[in-house]
Amino acid sequence: MARILCPSRPSPAAFALLVAAALAVAVGGFEHARLFHRGYAEVDVVGPLFLLNGVASAIVVLLLAVERVALFVVGTLLLSITSLVSILISHSSSFFGFAEGGYDTTAKIIVVAEIASVVLALAAAVAASRARSGSRGATSRRVAA
Repeated sequence: MARILCPSRPSPAAFALLVAAALAVAVGGFEHARLFHRGYAEVDVVGPLFLLNGVASAIVVLLLAVERVALFVVGTLLLSITSLVSILISHSSSFFGFAEGGYDTTAKIIVVAEIASVVLALAAAVAASRARSGSRGATSRRVAA
């Protein structure tokens, strides 16, 4: 648990992927917040969820800024996957009584941003894990020598 809560500095490659993931999270959150202010505020349940997505996206991005990398990755995955599932449901049936007719440009931007954030966060986690295991391997080789 301490590893998740403590600040950490990933490798340069992992950090680049994390920054790209943060940009994708920010785009998704911005678009949700923009839609909230462009009429979704009037939609019961779903409207406030759009605003919540925008706020949560800002918080998740801030987690990376304060070097809480593991929390950033977990937050990104929870936020983006939940958003993708919600979008899928609202476009295929009804989500809390709300149904979308089709995928307009904004919906497509959100879907691409959410998918990108998931892929990039997972890639960063893999890169960070490889960097950690590589540095441990180098340490044990030096000790053995």
